[in-house]
Amino acid sequence: MAEKELTEIQKLYEKIPSFMCKEDCMECCDNQIQFAPEELERMPKVDWPDSWCPHLKNNRCSIYQCRGFICRIYGSSELFPCPHGYGPEKPLTAEETRALFREYVRIKTEQEKNAECKMQDAE
Repeated sequence: MAEKELTEIQKLYEKIPSFMCKEDCMECCDNQIQFAPEELERMPKVDWPDSWCPHLKNNRCSIYQCRGFICRIYGSSELFPCPHGYGPEKPLTAEETRALFREYVRIKTEQEKNAECKMQDAE
């Protein structure tokens, strides 16, 4: 069976160093979080409140395996350090983080424009 090709966003995820978070920590879940259309498609549909991420269940991320870019980069970069001192052995530098964010915004914007065009075509 052929392997499924990674999307551009999934390729970005691979550039983010991973680490184990502090148990029951919700520091990165209390933000106004935006996701690219591709990311939203992989997540269960929910109503978004004004604060805590709606995917937070019993003080844990219920979509950890398909969490978005911003969730993955929090704590993995010297620009977004974990307030509890957790993080990868070698966090992303400020320059690396900015480059990944620029690429993420480019992809997200492109996906949003494509989704908008599809909606207009359907009308």
